[in-house]
Amino acid sequence: MAGKKNSSKSILMAGAGILAVAALGFFAILKFAESEAEQNMARWQDRLNLVADSRATEVSAWLNRYLASVEELASDATIQLYAGGMDDIPEAAEGQRGYVFALLSAAAEREGFHEKTAIDQLAANIKRPQRAGLAILRSDGSAMVTTSGMPILRPSEWPSDARGPFIAVGPQLEDKTPLVLFGAPVVASEGMAGDASTINWVVGARPLDGDFLNTLKQPGAASKTAETYIVLRGQDDLVTPLTPLAEGGRVGEARRDAAAAFAATAPGAFGIHANYAGTEVLVTGRELSAPVPWVLVRTISGQEALSEINERRNSLIITLSLAALFVLAGLVLVWRHGVSMRLQASYREQAALSRQNEDLSRFLQSVSDSQPTAIAALDDDLTVRFANKKLGEVIDLPVADLTNRRLDTAFKNDTADKLRGALRAVGKGQSSEMQLKLPVGEAERIFQTQLLPLEGASKDKANALLVMQDISSLVRAKEQSETLFKQLVSTLTQIIDARDPWSKHHSVRVADVASAIAAEMGWDADTLESVRIAGQLVNLGKIFVPTEILTKQSGLTDDEIALVRESMQKGSTLVAGLDFKGPVAAILGEMRENWDGTGEPNGKKGEDIEPGARVLSVANAFVGMVSARAHREGLGFDKALDILNGDAGKRYERRTVAALQNILENKDGRSRWQSYTQVVKEGS
Repeated sequence: MAGKKNSSKSILMAGAGILAVAALGFFAILKFAESEAEQNMARWQDRLNLVADSRATEVSAWLNRYLASVEELASDATIQLYAGGMDDIPEAAEGQRGYVFALLSAAAEREGFHEKTAIDQLAANIKRPQRAGLAILRSDGSAMVTTSGMPILRPSEWPSDARGPFIAVGPQLEDKTPLVLFGAPVVASEGMAGDASTINWVVGARPLDGDFLNTLKQPGAASKTAETYIVLRGQDDLVTPLTPLAEGGRVGEARRDAAAAFAATAPGAFGIHANYAGTEVLVTGRELSAPVPWVLVRTISGQEALSEINERRNSLIITLSLAALFVLAGLVLVWRHGVSMRLQASYREQAALSRQNEDLSRFLQSVSDSQPTAIAALDDDLTVRFANKKLGEVIDLPVADLTNRRLDTAFKNDTADKLRGALRAVGKGQSSEMQLKLPVGEAERIFQTQLLPLEGASKDKANALLVMQDISSLVRAKEQSETLFKQLVSTLTQIIDARDPWSKHHSVRVADVASAIAAEMGWDADTLESVRIAGQLVNLGKIFVPTEILTKQSGLTDDEIALVRESMQKGSTLVAGLDFKGPVAAILGEMRENWDGTGEPNGKKGEDIEPGARVLSVANAFVGMVSARAHREGLGFDKALDILNGDAGKRYERRTVAALQNILENKDGRSRWQSYTQVVKEGS
């Protein structure tokens, strides 16, 4: 028998070792695959960055080239002469205008401010479409000379108030193509007609199409979903596209594009966002070196990039897993051979193996029966597949009668409903935990109950593990501890208040008012309890104040006032090391902080003050004002409310004062606390 036990133990240990090796191997494979996926993602980022840098350089070079052409024309002496006021001399203006027109037309042909059409081949005297050209414009927007293809610009459609050369987006053409304007100032030469300070402009116009759009195309790019476009920044997720979009949409009209907005907000960064079509994309952006507020956006579909990454990762996992399986299979074969050798003598026949399984089953049943915890394996309709002896004792049924029986039929309706709800959660892969009160014998017992999913479950096997632990003694001990703690706090409150007979019951009243305000504000039970305990301990620091000062009926000296204020802070220090459920020490420590930041000890203000401290300061002030003393009457509820409302927003939080006022006015607070206004007689 001992040999069989040792053999079974060695088999279990070897099997556990193989499973551990398999688990560690698979974990290492997953980590390695994730590392490779991160490297693949980094390579995609490098690709996007490379293309974005290249296209931004090309676009900037295109813009700067045309701007330089306009600047060169603006510096031409003939244009400076004419723009400086020559057209104001009638006898010379006409001939000079013709020369300047020819000069601008030649420059338009040479520099690209001329859109070639069929008209050029026909050489016909047909009016050219006004889509591109050059012009000399006055600062008021009127034209001095324009080439034949120059679009007409209204004064508001170009930046005549610019302080130097500019590149700007002009009006849209008839086919909705944006027009880009290049401008350079022309300053009149000294000695010429006109004022030397007069600034006119050479302005060139080109549609953002044709060779400009070619600058956005990356040579050799193989991606099917990559896209490069230019946008203007807007607010939040709004951007204005200046170039056509692959998924359609009007150019020049603002639209939501989270991906482009990210690229415009953080040029050079890399992210995954939804684009204008709602597609998840990998995106990066670049600012242009040309003097424009445009941003170049480069994206690629997340599906294209991530599918490749996931495909590589899955392929790597499969390959490495197969290799690991081969290694594991080898280990299993070696282990199996060793097991066969060890068991050959004692397990020669199938009957012996069956007996061993039966012994093992009985052993597991015996082990589970010896546990103080009730255990059962359940299927998806609460049918018991396995149960230990403790569960039978809880339900008062033999274990044999429990097997293959629905467990919910053994409990009352409310308990059965809880078990069915927990089992539904297990069906979704979630564990459930609850406390059940069940009659066991003549007593009621409390069980901490868990339902846990069983991995590898099927319709013929249990899919949930029920564990019920009797915690009745722990619950009773906890309840006794909490009761004792409350009694100690109450006793301590009575001892503290007894030192000051003129404010007897003050702590209890503050606790009552503070907890009522907290309840009115909708706080949960634990937070409400923290405020109540803090209210009971509000005068704890008075143990440091001599009795003769507490009972003194004449005015206090500055030193005595300082001692009383100091004692209030010491109360929080005394309880700082105690294990309360809530922030009792913080509530006591911040009770003298004011809403506007003028309080003590740290000058906290507004929402930075502990919420319980805000409630306690109002409750303490209210009780102090309405409570009668041996030497005076209470102020009354109305007067106290007037004072609190006057200090609301300064010393006190408005919401807290409003909650107290609502209790007094609408929830019978006046009757509830009417006794506070009665004079407390010494010794009573």
